Amino acid sequence: MNRMREAISRGALSGPFVTADSGEQRFCFDPTFIGFGGHFPGYPILPAILQTLMAQILAEEVVGAPLQLVALKRAKFTRQLRPGDKIDVRLSCREKEAQLHCAVELLVADQAASSFTLILRA
Repeated sequence: MNRMREAISRGALSGPFVTADSGEQRFCFDPTFIGFGGHFPGYPILPAILQTLMAQILAEEVVGAPLQLVALKRAKFTRQLRPGDKIDVRLSCREKEAQLHCAVELLVADQAASSFTLILRA
């Protein structure tokens, strides 16, 4: 997993820009990005699990500590993310019942690509 986190970090084009409870960061992955491997041969798309990992990494920047994924809720993946897409990850977090609830949006050219809520804990 550390190898994938490092590969995602190398794809960052900006930031992260963080406040006390929110964050934003832009990514772009070229066709050789390890996350495209096998998903799918000849037609690479960014797997949903890596979209959630991008958001988790950004949430960790917001809180300044490693976090563990507890649950994924209200997930909608409405646009395929392809090599070369400039992906904006935006999240807003709040504490609820000793867990961090982060509302996440991934956008390409200001159009929604996916949205979900991450439930995380320290």
